[in-house]
Amino acid sequence: MGRRRKLFFELPYSLEAPRLTNPSVGIDRLTERSDATFEMVITLLDAPDQRLLRAGVMLAHRVVDGLGDWYLDAPTWQPWLPTDHSEPLGAAGDLPDDLAELVRPFRRRATLGPVAAVTIERHSYSLKDPEDVSLGSIRDERITIRRGGLTTARFREVTLVPSPAMTGPQRRFLVESLTLVGGIQVDAFPDLVSSLGAPATGLTDYPEPREWDSKVSLETFVSQVFATRLQDIMRADLALRASELAQRVKDAESDEDASAEPAQGMGIEPLVNELSGLRHQISSLASVLEPSWRAGMENDLAAVIAQGSDRHLSALDERYYAVLDGLIAATRAPQLGDLSNRQAAPVLRQQLEAGTRILLDRCSKLRADSPDDAWEAALVATRELLGTVQGLGILFGKLARKFSKQLRKIQGLLEPAQPVPTWPAEQDLAEWTTAQAFEAGRALQRAGDTRDAARGRFEEEWPGLRRKIISLRAMV
Repeated sequence: MGRRRKLFFELPYSLEAPRLTNPSVGIDRLTERSDATFEMVITLLDAPDQRLLRAGVMLAHRVVDGLGDWYLDAPTWQPWLPTDHSEPLGAAGDLPDDLAELVRPFRRRATLGPVAAVTIERHSYSLKDPEDVSLGSIRDERITIRRGGLTTARFREVTLVPSPAMTGPQRRFLVESLTLVGGIQVDAFPDLVSSLGAPATGLTDYPEPREWDSKVSLETFVSQVFATRLQDIMRADLALRASELAQRVKDAESDEDASAEPAQGMGIEPLVNELSGLRHQISSLASVLEPSWRAGMENDLAAVIAQGSDRHLSALDERYYAVLDGLIAATRAPQLGDLSNRQAAPVLRQQLEAGTRILLDRCSKLRADSPDDAWEAALVATRELLGTVQGLGILFGKLARKFSKQLRKIQGLLEPAQPVPTWPAEQDLAEWTTAQAFEAGRALQRAGDTRDAARGRFEEEWPGLRRKIISLRAMV
């Protein structure tokens, strides 16, 4: 089996074809394979910083012997993006809408344009013995890379593929022939991105979260929290785009077939849920994040989540891509000021402790006849602490889940205890009929009774909940 594996050689670009026949060892001739010989010109499309290539996404326009197509290859993003996918060049020659849509979360707000042109001249040959038995094949490729019209790299790659019929002496002769003319045998050729060099070889915008322990710095912890959320957002986004594309294809097919069932696309809720999760995490880290960065992200997230209620990806505008840009930047370098190098657990434990003190103080003062603003303040404190605990769950584990369970109970008791709508102003009442006013009065009375009952129930149950919260706080 060892004789049959492929062998790779890097050769000088301008070298004439070496002599690879030798009747004395039984290599009689080389026959060019016209079906595997061609010239290909690849124009790579990307943002100026080549963020698609850095993320493992190759988008290109290819021309092979005069025939053009569009090409997308993203093996690390399966099953959401295709691998080795091509589409014929349309009459207009523009990038197909479906491909542009699939790569949009990688491009975000940057413009797409040609960043490099790669020319590949491939010649393929069959090695034959005197009886016309195939001994294997040789693939000879000359590759030229141009940027901005200037040639930046030229290299030549030769691949030898022995067949089962190739003997040891024949194999040794071919290896010696290729190395004697300056060839260097290598284990594998560098991929195209490596050959392009910087910035295509830079770090991806979507790093895989790394393992960490409870002793990590705050910067590492926050970076990993955001890296995890970024991966989840991207997967939800790409799944949605793939679903909407599949739906459009099915809709087009159903237009041709009246009996076809209407296609059902995927809802936008999974993406909105991930964005809501990010908002909770940012809120939970409020005391350590740089205020202006946090405020900008929270404002953009609130707008994007509101847009998501339209249930279509097209409803998300540039602010969604601004959120992705902000999250990518924070994954690389969280805005933490002087706290970056401090240990994460003690710093965030202090934030959790402060939020718990506020909750205990506000809820312990509540009585059935407390003013409305006191009940509203207690609910705000509960929601904020719940967001903090949920956002830090990755750090505090099972304890965070227990804490969240108790906080949800408190929230469930406080929500029906909130103020009821006030009686309309006189100018509004003037437009009501007597029956409308009577029914509104009854509804208002029922709402007040429900509120009063909820406040009494909270006052009864609070002592037990308070003990549990204090017990959990001691364990943090």
